[in-house]
Amino acid sequence: MKVLFITNDALAAQMAGPAVRCLELARVVSKHHEVTIATAPPSRLSVEGITILDDAAHKQGELKAAAKESDVVISQGLVLARFPFVGKLAKHLVIDLYDAYLLEYLAHKHPQHPQWGYLRQWYRLNEQMLQGDFFLCSSERQWDYWLGRLCALGRLNPDEHQRDSSFRSLVGIVPFGLSAQPPVRTESVLRGIVPGVGSQDFLLLWAGGLWQWLDPLTVIRGVAEAAKQQPNIRLVFLGAQDPNPNNRPMSMAEESRSLARELGLLDKHVFFYPVWAPYEQRQNFLLEADVGISAHPASVESRYAFRTRVLDYIWAGLPMILSQGDYFGDFVVREVGPALPPGDVMAWKEAILALADNPDLRQEMRSRLQALAPRFYWEAVAAPLVEYCNQPYNTRRASRLRHKLVPFLSSGYDKFKR
Repeated sequence: MKVLFITNDALAAQMAGPAVRCLELARVVSKHHEVTIATAPPSRLSVEGITILDDAAHKQGELKAAAKESDVVISQGLVLARFPFVGKLAKHLVIDLYDAYLLEYLAHKHPQHPQWGYLRQWYRLNEQMLQGDFFLCSSERQWDYWLGRLCALGRLNPDEHQRDSSFRSLVGIVPFGLSAQPPVRTESVLRGIVPGVGSQDFLLLWAGGLWQWLDPLTVIRGVAEAAKQQPNIRLVFLGAQDPNPNNRPMSMAEESRSLARELGLLDKHVFFYPVWAPYEQRQNFLLEADVGISAHPASVESRYAFRTRVLDYIWAGLPMILSQGDYFGDFVVREVGPALPPGDVMAWKEAILALADNPDLRQEMRSRLQALAPRFYWEAVAAPLVEYCNQPYNTRRASRLRHKLVPFLSSGYDKFKR
């Protein structure tokens, strides 16, 4: 089978979640099928065993040919909005919905036209969900969310119910994954390298982006309180700069920097790494840290979120402090230890001090996390996608004409019944 992955992100040394996911899923599928990755912008990465069609935005003829020749096309994000012909040419279309980006938009609204911006995203998402044959999501909680949206669009219909009354053949759970190869440190990157971060400091690491729907501000305030009792506490943010220059800028990074400056923590207890950490070097940062952190407010986005960088913490066996409410907050409570109420500064202070003062507890958490890692290996999580690519199928949906006729047919049916 020929399988085509399409992403709006570049494959490069510095990659955010969408590009990483595309690359790693493609690597797994390429062990079974002939794989091409098309990236909308130019890409600077070559991948063994995979054909790269980069700068597809300026090579649409080549992209059309690749979509037409492929047995399965896997689309991510808003690819179909950018390349609408892909949906028409694909023999079998997979839509990757691992990121509930419509809910992220609510936290990062267009500054001048929030309502129209939302409706634009809503329309684009619905168009994709009307066209796909098979959909991917990250968790059971997301599965419920996406199945509800598909039901509202008429995709849970009698034909598909007869095929599979569970609808698992319509939406598969394919979470973000992690490498089966354990991380190996190759160089020093923070301790003794970043001025103010020393070998004996207690190092907290925020390994992902400073996105608008997250809450680094509570963490910074918690560090301010904890540092009064333990002066060697250091917090490093790795994702202060978005690696995708086409994304609309977010203010959270500057808000975080301003708060750290206001509290007298900047470059003393709180540090912002100047560039996005290269994907193939991220283990060096993880293995130097004592604790990995992630925080968010109580919001609808957090309920359905699957924080991709938290998987790096699991990969590295890195003890974690997380907020309650998202997938990994609940996962930590079940498997590792407590998670914190969103927005609770004093809870962050106490959690930081508790781990700083207890190396035995940190080691126990490391052991638990290392035992849990195999369930998230890319080979394991990608199984539903590989299965679909092995035997692809089309799923039924009502035509757009039939959707338009429903009000008239419904009215006529009611009259007929009387």
